[in-house]
Amino acid sequence: MARPCGASRLRGEELQEQVAQWLSQWFFDRKKFSGDSKTLLHMNYFEAGLLTSLEVIEFVTEIEDKFGVRFSEQDFQDPRFVTITGLSEMVSGHAAQTAQRQ
Repeated sequence: MARPCGASRLRGEELQEQVAQWLSQWFFDRKKFSGDSKTLLHMNYFEAGLLTSLEVIEFVTEIEDKFGVRFSEQDFQDPRFVTITGLSEMVSGHAAQTAQRQ
């Protein structure tokens, strides 16, 4: 299991940028996308067929482990969940909430 990235040390846009880079790299490492990284940021990866049903589970688990967040059922219905830009906003928001509780 990957150690959380220390989201408590990063805030706002800096954390969002780090999350977006990590998410983009996740797709590149698995050879799911080979185009321009800026295009990938706003692409609906579900509609583009970049994830199988099993990969969705792996993707979510790795995000939760890496950034020390937990997604709720409501999060999966959030329209931001389908793009890297939106998902990085969500992860950043969850990390901020977790940091406030500590």
